[in-house]
This record gives sequence, structure tokens and C-alpha cells, in this order.
Amino acid sequence: MPTVMNALFNLFLDICLLRKGPQDVPAAPVLLGLCLLGYGLSGLLVLLMSTPFLVALRQILLDMALLSGLLYGVLFLHRHPARFPQTLSALTGTGTLLGLLALPLMSWIVHQGSGGDIGLPSILLLGLMAWSIAVIAHILRFALAVSIWSGALYALTYTFLSWTLTDLIG
Repeated sequence: MPTVMNALFNLFLDICLLRKGPQDVPAAPVLLGLCLLGYGLSGLLVLLMSTPFLVALRQILLDMALLSGLLYGVLFLHRHPARFPQTLSALTGTGTLLGLLALPLMSWIVHQGSGGDIGLPSILLLGLMAWSIAVIAHILRFALAVSIWSGALYALTYTFLSWTLTDLIG
């Protein structure tokens, strides 16, 4: 089991480092379920740093529904709906890793308080957000068989919609 977990960690790390793509992710329902669970839990933990539980839960569930729905829609439009499980696993697996990286940064910001210096952790968190968008663009370019620029446009659109809609319920 540890060997499998190490292999999956390395796979998602390689995708985060833009060395592999969603086509390298096994199309296994169990893996998709684990990735969705990890994504949901890591996102919930990040949100709980600054948001009440029920609001954070609604926000992460909305984000997961939006990610899944938009992904299926765009894969369908590009005539690649069969790529949905692998692509969603890649997005949520890498999202889990990036979410876990965001935890210490969010904790640093929250524990500085209103009078503390949050400049450095805020810049690092902004860089992590930008990298997250780059990873999503990288995954989508392979899944949709489009240019990196088209993948970036889709990634930015999803990110903007997610932030806007989750902010509305927060």
C-alpha cells in the first residue's frame, strides 16, 4: 500500500511540476473517489482557517460541483467526454497537494492577526494560486487537446467563476 501511495503522490507531484499530464492518471473509479475526498477535505481545511464550518462546507461543495460540471461540459464540447474520470482525478489530485501547501500559508496569515505583517505569506499564497492556475491549464491542454493558451483561458474562467460564486455564499 505505501508503494501505491508513493506512486500516486509522485504522479500528482509530477503533474504539478508540469512533467506529466492527465493521460498518466489511471482511469480508476476508486482513485477518482479518493481524489475527490482529498480535494474536498484539503479545501475544507483551508477554508476553515477563515470561514465558519457550514459556510466552508457549502463553498467547497459548490466548488467541487462547479469543477465537475464545467469540466464535463468542456470535455463534451471538445468531443472527449471519456477523458472525464482521468482529468477530474488529475485536477482534484493536484488540487489536494496544492491545498495542503496552502494550509501553512493560510495559518501564517490568520495567526498574524489584524495588526501583523502578512506581506510575505500573502505573496507566497498569491504565487501558489498562480501556480494552481498554471497546473489546471496544463491538465486541460492535454485533456482537451488544445494549446496551453486555450487551457489557460479555461483555467482562468473556472477560477474566476469559482471565486465569484463561492464568495456569494460566503
